[in-house]
Amino acid sequence: MKTKLLLLLAMCIGMTSSAWALEKDGDVYQISSAQDLADFAALVNGGETTASAVLTGDIDMSTLESWTAIGDWNTGAVSSAYCGHFDGQGFTIKNFNFTSSHNYYGIFGVVSTGCLIENFTIYGTLDLGHKTGGVVGYTRDATPTIRNIHSYVNINVTEAATTAQRPGGIVGSAVNGTTVIENCTYSGVLDVKEHTGNIGGIVGYVNNNTAAIVNITNCLFDGEIKNGTTADGQCGGFIGYSNKGKVTIKNCLSIGSITSSEGNVGQFFGRLNTSNSIFASNNYYVGEFVNGTSSGANASGTAPVKVTAEQLKSGEVAYSLNGNQTENVNWFQNLKTNGYPVPYGSDIIYLTGHLHCDGTAYEGETAYSNEAAALKDDHSFSNGFCSYCGFPDEKYMTVNTDGYFEIGTANQLKWFSAYVNQINPEANAVLTADIDLKNVAWNPIGKASCKYIGSFDGQGHAISNFSYTSTSDGAHGFFGYVRNATIKNFSISGTLTSDGGTKGNNFTGTIGAAEANTVISGIHSSLSVNVSNCAAHSGGILGSTVTGGNPVLVEKCEYCGTLTHSGTGDCQAGILGYTYDGGVKDCIFSGTIKGSSSKYGGILGYCKVPGFLGVQNCLSIGKITADEGNTTAAAIIANWNGGATVNVKNNYYCLQDGSSTTIAIGNKASSCEAPVSVTAEQLGNGEVAAKLGIAFRQNLEDEGESKKDPCPVIPMTDDDLLEHDVVVEITEAGYATLYIPDVDVVADEIKAFTGEINGEKLELIPVKDKTSGVCFIPAQTAVILKGAPGIYSLIPGFGAAKIEGNVLKGSAEDIEATGKYVLAKPEDGEVGFYLASGGTIKAGKAYLELPATEVKAFYFNGEDATGINGLNDVNDLNDAAIYNVAGQRVSKLQKGINIVNGKKVLK
Repeated sequence: MKTKLLLLLAMCIGMTSSAWALEKDGDVYQISSAQDLADFAALVNGGETTASAVLTGDIDMSTLESWTAIGDWNTGAVSSAYCGHFDGQGFTIKNFNFTSSHNYYGIFGVVSTGCLIENFTIYGTLDLGHKTGGVVGYTRDATPTIRNIHSYVNINVTEAATTAQRPGGIVGSAVNGTTVIENCTYSGVLDVKEHTGNIGGIVGYVNNNTAAIVNITNCLFDGEIKNGTTADGQCGGFIGYSNKGKVTIKNCLSIGSITSSEGNVGQFFGRLNTSNSIFASNNYYVGEFVNGTSSGANASGTAPVKVTAEQLKSGEVAYSLNGNQTENVNWFQNLKTNGYPVPYGSDIIYLTGHLHCDGTAYEGETAYSNEAAALKDDHSFSNGFCSYCGFPDEKYMTVNTDGYFEIGTANQLKWFSAYVNQINPEANAVLTADIDLKNVAWNPIGKASCKYIGSFDGQGHAISNFSYTSTSDGAHGFFGYVRNATIKNFSISGTLTSDGGTKGNNFTGTIGAAEANTVISGIHSSLSVNVSNCAAHSGGILGSTVTGGNPVLVEKCEYCGTLTHSGTGDCQAGILGYTYDGGVKDCIFSGTIKGSSSKYGGILGYCKVPGFLGVQNCLSIGKITADEGNTTAAAIIANWNGGATVNVKNNYYCLQDGSSTTIAIGNKASSCEAPVSVTAEQLGNGEVAAKLGIAFRQNLEDEGESKKDPCPVIPMTDDDLLEHDVVVEITEAGYATLYIPDVDVVADEIKAFTGEINGEKLELIPVKDKTSGVCFIPAQTAVILKGAPGIYSLIPGFGAAKIEGNVLKGSAEDIEATGKYVLAKPEDGEVGFYLASGGTIKAGKAYLELPATEVKAFYFNGEDATGINGLNDVNDLNDAAIYNVAGQRVSKLQKGINIVNGKKVLK
């Protein structure tokens, strides 16, 4: 009785109180967080060793200060061995970064009879002393099974041990009984430094008796093993050291690197004590040695085949690993993007036979393909698609000299989507005409298993009558899932519906989801976006960025449609729904957002971390309605996850009547520049356009066929550039700088100058057309403007003569100001260009960048003789010289803008 009482007490102490808070579905524990996983470990180590669990989402372990393995040797040795079923359901465990002195350490410690661990990927770094595994520290007894696990865990052995180190990328040590390892990969770094070790990419050490059996099938070692310059270790891509144990290896690939100057090194075994291990069949490697070279025995059976990088890349090895067939395969490879096969994925390798999909014969050697259609002979083509298999044939399309597919019809656009999703995600395209997608069943360009990584340029064309509906998780929109892509310059109208899905897995927008250095620019979307029955990430332009690291940028876009969200939770916005570290700049929200209790932002819905690219130079003038009291409905940003940022700046808002919010940034907002509330009058008089920057244009009055703009606009086409004026502000100092990247402009109310350095002075050279005398500023020319304080509009055109010898520079992007001279007027000083020690030069501004000099400022010289003579009597045209905005002399006034003796005249 006393023994039972003590055991019960130990079990209760071993379990934390929070362990009992774990959710269960039947008899299976539901793991949704790092704390859940720690609680599950405590529950197992407290005695519930057969408990089953599933991951319900990705797990970030960075929230835990320490880790005790599931089945901890130090808690109860064999009595705490895990014997249950743990299913990762395809999710990822990341930031598994811990330091420990425990024996048999890993996400799992000791596992035993009946244990099944499967279906997850794990990333992290372990610093420890002895006996560990990237997944399991120690396996024993009757058939513990580990399958479909991909370990990227780096293991650093930081101290010597009384016996040899025993780290393994999947399992540290395997002892009495049979261990089964299937469809696993190790891609991390095992570093034993100068310590003696038994180091294996899959298993470090197999115990010293014949009862220790390890069966390894369909596994890959593509990681790295390091055993210092003086250590005498046993280093194997699959097994470090098998001391009398029996190891069977079948259908496996070893291509990782192994460094050990004095030890036994092999791509499969570091060292075998006996020859009872077997290469069953069909194994391949890249490297010098199969087994360790200085001592030990060799495995029996069929020797592994040495292959080349070219054989790996071609698909030949993948096809061989799958037994030269395409049914029930275990190895996958995308021949467009992957240099070798892996034991997970969806891209099946086919032997192509004697025909391409388009019916043309192969020449020379046998080739391999990801397309099953190539096995068939009966192919005919209609509108670019194979009638047998549905695959697109690129011979149907016209390719321009830059290698871009030219798209001018709805069928060609549909073809391009299929080509990207089935053949080549790197394909580039340009629109050559407006596209009507009426009655076209659409599949988004790019999907999770084949992300679009090309360049798509709409060239200012319009896509109309777009229609797409989804009822599941995924990325939904005109584009689905994109990565390292460039998508720009088109307008789109129609409907986009997402009805159903789970939290964090539903991304909806003109582009559904983007990652890794994608740039989205110049898109004008009026899509009607309807999201229901799911907690989604939705945006009028982009639904969500999906990874941290390489930011995604949305710029010079406008959403003027209606986004309706009838679900609860997550985040929706006019431009970008959710981001980790992406950003938005130079964008306008002028549409409508209708929702209830979610996060609703005119520009951005939610930012995960404060170190993002930010929201800069944006304007929110739409309408937002949400539940009463919703503090995450806001004109600019609905919500971000705390922390200060310098990347929210120069934003303005004036939401339409009927909006349910008057705030600019929702709750949890921290230190940043507050967006500015403006009036309709300020929007109309050019004040806001001037402050937003060079990406924005606005007509401040009716000029011929160009009508007054009630608020700033973002030009989307060349015609837009010509129809909307450039707006500038002259401050109280009487000067401003300007750099326009895309059009020439005429200035008739203010003066413009280029510059030349003369000693410590900046000579101001007036800008005038030599023929007409008009102040006609060429595109990509940095100038200084002078005039009375106020807001001015500059008329766009083309045809200005290039100006030589200008020392001023300009940029179409924001640049660092340090070391450059910028226009300034100190409180008690003179206007000039002063050397900057920090800050930013905004896009569209001019500056000086000179060789090293001790000059702290360049003041102006020569400006007094730069006036432009006005027309004495505009109505008297008999003897006047009349020019158009291209500088061509004409005989009479033309419709629109004319230059008469240096003055702008409208007809």
